[in-house]
This record gives sequence, structure tokens and C-alpha cells, in this order.
Amino acid sequence: MKKHKAAKHGINVTWFSCDQPGCEYRAKQATHLKQHKQHIHNIGVVWHYCNICDYRAKENSNLKTHKRMVHNIDVVWHHCDRDGCDYKAKQGGNLKRHVRNVHEGANKKP
Repeated sequence: MKKHKAAKHGINVTWFSCDQPGCEYRAKQATHLKQHKQHIHNIGVVWHYCNICDYRAKENSNLKTHKRMVHNIDVVWHHCDRDGCDYKAKQGGNLKRHVRNVHEGANKKP
């Protein structure tokens, strides 16, 4: 019960405070403070840079998405399979929305 109260209710908790000027963030766990500093203050962040433009991202997956969406690198096109429709999208969700709105919606087209 003591561990529960300490962890969940802040009783006898050692707080980890952010040392950045003007920031009042504090956390019960050092890892949460580290994540805060990376995401809010960009401390300890390993940047992933685009080799084509000035874009940079904290996550490599975001850089890959950027290259695919902006520079058409490794794009897998999603084509509409309806007869007579030449719609294509870079993201599957956009194709699903197209099919729903154009072919299955109130404004149905063949």
C-alpha cells in the first residue's frame, strides 16, 4: 500500500524537475523527465535529416513519411479499382476515403 500511495498519490515521492529556464515541469520518474526534455526542449534529440531539402525529424519514421509524401521516394501508389476511375493516392486511408465519398456515398458514381 505504501508503494501504491507513493507512486499514485505523490506521498514521499522524489520529484525530477526540469532545469530549463522558465519550465516548471516535474516528473515522478527520470525517464519521463528525459522524454519531456527531448520532446519539449529538444535536448538529447538525434535529428534525422532529409538529404534533399532542409526538413528534419525527431523520428526516422517521420523522415521516411516526408520523403514519400514530398519527394515521391519509395511511394507505393494506391489505385482505385473502380471501372473508369483513375484516382490514386499515396496513403491507403485517402483511397478509402475516396471510395467511401465518391463511389459509396450519396453522390455515387459508377
